[in-house]
Amino acid sequence: MSADREGAAALTSEALLRPGELRDTYSTDDGTVVLVAGAAGHRVVRLSPLGSAVLEAVGSGTTLAALEVELRSRLGEPPAGNLSELVLSATLALVDEDLIVAGQGHKDDNSGVTQP
Repeated sequence: MSADREGAAALTSEALLRPGELRDTYSTDDGTVVLVAGAAGHRVVRLSPLGSAVLEAVGSGTTLAALEVELRSRLGEPPAGNLSELVLSATLALVDEDLIVAGQGHKDDNSGVTQP
């Protein structure tokens, strides 16, 4: 099974999504870039318009199901393709870049850190 399929299978509609360790965001008419903290140092990631919309809609935290509803209200139905598949694909891409953390925290854990 590919990493994308494994990630898609593990990311359920009720999975908690939160922003990763984002240090800065810079947006212009030409697009958006994000400075992300990582173990090997900071790096800059350029976002597509959909990636920007997904990251903004995640806010301080949401579920994949709520994210889909929010993006449908903001952007409408896509001209081609299935909205659920497009949102899942964009979310997985942002998870791969550490812009979004997907997982569920433990009930007793109030640290704000999610567990994959």
